[in-house]
Amino acid sequence: MIEYLIQYGSIFIAVAILFLTRKGMKKYVPVALFASLYANLWCYIAIYFNLWHYNHQWKLFSLVDDISIVVNMIVVPIMAMIWVRYCPLRFREQLWWAFIWTTVLMLVELPIERFTRLLDYRNGYRWYHSYILWFASWFIWLVFYLWFNDWKRDMDSLFT
Repeated sequence: MIEYLIQYGSIFIAVAILFLTRKGMKKYVPVALFASLYANLWCYIAIYFNLWHYNHQWKLFSLVDDISIVVNMIVVPIMAMIWVRYCPLRFREQLWWAFIWTTVLMLVELPIERFTRLLDYRNGYRWYHSYILWFASWFIWLVFYLWFNDWKRDMDSLFT
């Protein structure tokens, strides 16, 4: 029962936050698509190396056996959009921003891993590996956003 509450609750919270911050979010949609692809890629790598496992019994959709649809297709893209949109400009502040976001996220992920059957770390994978992966991911998504927008601006200038 708690597993369903976590899944549906995370969807509701993510969509509610997106709804509340919807104005001006259209330009962050490419970041969401990239974050979803990135999260799915990491899940495939994790499944291949048996680093973590999502129990398919508790998945929202049982169509895909090895990937958490809720996290990779809904929650992570929305988190990436919001993180990139409100990320500070200075690098030192960005480090703090990423540290705070990652710490809060790990305070959610650790109890999920330890006290539910939604997520299971395996084969030597520990919470600090997840911490490092999330911390680096924020900056990868930010760099993608900056790269994508510079490329788009250059393409727009070609046709005007």
